[in-house]
Amino acid sequence: MKKRFWGIRPGVGLSLLGAAIISISVAGVALAQTNQARMSVEPPTEQVKKGGSDFQVNILAGDVSNLAAFQFSLSYDSSILKYVSVEGGSFLGSTGREPQCLEPKLDTGNPEVLNFNCVTLGPPPSVPGGKAGASGSGVLATVTFSPVGGGTTALDLKDGRLVAAELNAKGMPVEISTAVEGSTLDVAAGGGGLSLAVVGVVIGVLAVVVIAGLGLLVLRLRAGRSASV
Repeated sequence: MKKRFWGIRPGVGLSLLGAAIISISVAGVALAQTNQARMSVEPPTEQVKKGGSDFQVNILAGDVSNLAAFQFSLSYDSSILKYVSVEGGSFLGSTGREPQCLEPKLDTGNPEVLNFNCVTLGPPPSVPGGKAGASGSGVLATVTFSPVGGGTTALDLKDGRLVAAELNAKGMPVEISTAVEGSTLDVAAGGGGLSLAVVGVVIGVLAVVVIAGLGLLVLRLRAGRSASV
């Protein structure tokens, strides 16, 4: 019986490099790129509120050379964030290599863990007709969450791996030395105050009450003066 790796069916016609990259979860890899690349989490810049709109968290690559594939696991507090979706960014295929993102795997619980990976298909640049992988910095993936609770949650990035569009002498994919950095996210509890519209209505009602009270006071004073006369 043929085995499946990372959700791809056997016989889909992967290149040698693409097939080798898919095997990174079951085999060791050599190291490429002398300088260390980075994989990090980019939370949203605007405030997130409990019960508010869905929002995005980006997974970034930085200072990378000849990138052909990546994988990561992102954990978070499931009582605060609800996973909605994940999709690969444009950076991986920016040099014309064909990206193939595999089905995400969600380990439920608290913390909940999202596992995601993408590869590119095609020969390495050392082969005639091969294309180099992406270099520089960019968005690897975008994860969409819904804020279902208030508080602070870690966005813990684990098992972050970057793989070069390169094979070693044994035909194995070459891993890029990578520093991995997570982040945190504060979700406001929400509902802790009156909206401006409600405040405006309250002020308007109070103004009407005050004016009506003054009017009654004036009428009473006039009535009292008439009686005395």
